[in-house]
Amino acid sequence: MKGTRIFAGIASVTVLTGAGLMLTAFAGKALGFDTQTVGYRSIAESVEATGDVHGENSKTYYSPVTAPVAYYELSTGDEVSSGDRAVEYELNDLITAREQAELTAKSAENTMNGQVKKSDSNQAKFNKAASDIEIYRNTYALFRMANDYVNQGQYQENWDVNCIAQGLNKSIAEKSGKVNALQAELEKQQIRLNEPDVIANPAEFKNTEDAINRIADEMSALSRDIGNLQSDLAGLPPTNLTPEEYAATVINGNWMSDIMRNWTEATTLKNTYEGQILNNYQKEQLRNSYDLSALSAETADENLTKATEGITIEYDGVVTESFIKSGTVVTKGTPLFTVESSRDIKVDVGISKYDIGKVETGQKAEINIAGNTYTGTVSGIKRIAEKGSSDKPKVTVSVKFDEPDEHVYIGLEADVTIYTNEKQGVLTIPAEAYYADDDGDYCYIIKDGAVAKQYITTGVGSDDFIEIVMGLKEGDVVITDAVTDDQIGKKAEAK
Repeated sequence: MKGTRIFAGIASVTVLTGAGLMLTAFAGKALGFDTQTVGYRSIAESVEATGDVHGENSKTYYSPVTAPVAYYELSTGDEVSSGDRAVEYELNDLITAREQAELTAKSAENTMNGQVKKSDSNQAKFNKAASDIEIYRNTYALFRMANDYVNQGQYQENWDVNCIAQGLNKSIAEKSGKVNALQAELEKQQIRLNEPDVIANPAEFKNTEDAINRIADEMSALSRDIGNLQSDLAGLPPTNLTPEEYAATVINGNWMSDIMRNWTEATTLKNTYEGQILNNYQKEQLRNSYDLSALSAETADENLTKATEGITIEYDGVVTESFIKSGTVVTKGTPLFTVESSRDIKVDVGISKYDIGKVETGQKAEINIAGNTYTGTVSGIKRIAEKGSSDKPKVTVSVKFDEPDEHVYIGLEADVTIYTNEKQGVLTIPAEAYYADDDGDYCYIIKDGAVAKQYITTGVGSDDFIEIVMGLKEGDVVITDAVTDDQIGKKAEAK
């Protein structure tokens, strides 16, 4: 395939009758070409694009408070300076709001402190009532124990006396029964003693008389025993409390009544105070309510401070958007105006996918705007491609003016040339001497007085020169005129 090249025109060669005569006439004459010598020079590869001028810093100011605007006189296109007071607010409503918030916070604090203090007092009273209950319980138990001791002793004593009395009465009853039986037997013996046969019989009489005496002796002994038992029974202790014991139980009972009354009263107080003690959740709720009120007061104070300060311009610039006017009631977060810096200025250009790989921050650039030329530096490359008017995605690259002047206007269109790869002292050939085909890059040279085709390895390229990495050396003569492969081997010379 023959090499391709774009140029203004190609001279046509007319083959005339008698061409052989002409070739014969010029056969020994060399062709003349425009040439340049391969040499070392600086070369810069570039990317060209068009974009709009903007301030490198752009800020939209938002209202920090909700209030009427007392002063605002900016319009789109106005120049502003750092430190200018752009917005002032009416302060009356904010002053009132702060005072109300402070009063609410103070009231919430007093309520919290009062309820906590009352709760602490009720806690102390509850603790005392609970302590009194324990004292009353223990004291009551002591008096009850004392009375129980007396009553239990008396009960045991009564039990013992009754047991002894029952034994004595049983013995008396038994002996009395024997006496009665002996009395009956004695009466029978006395009757028998008077019977005639007994009287007639001295022996039987004697036996009967002895029986009577024996019975009498037994009855006498039983009578003595019964008397002794009755004496013992009569000598048993009384089953009732003594006066001293009774008096002690009465006193103890009175104390127990008083203690029970106080005990009941303390229990009632304990239950009452217990219901008036704040738990941890209630205290936390009071604290949260106070904190919210205090925060509202703090916010109201901050709002008043911000409104008093107003809005101050942060840097020299130009107003690019204005959303309000004096007298407008704005809410917090309302956009007020936008300022773009006028000292730090940039051009935002769109770079295609074919060139974005060459562009890096810090590269130098040339900016042409309104007939003036400025130098610039690539200051930023966005990490996202966006579709523009051409509907093809491009990456926005920012080029900052090195030294902008009063002729640079924000919003104007500017042409930018970014020098993407600059090299010093590299071997180069003119761009018009460069060709390419399917076999690679090449150029035509005059070698040994004839046209020769030389394949080369190239590096960076600009509109004027191409870097030669391999294939040529300094001093080689390259042809800058239009050449075709048909002329290879023809005699040639520089014009």
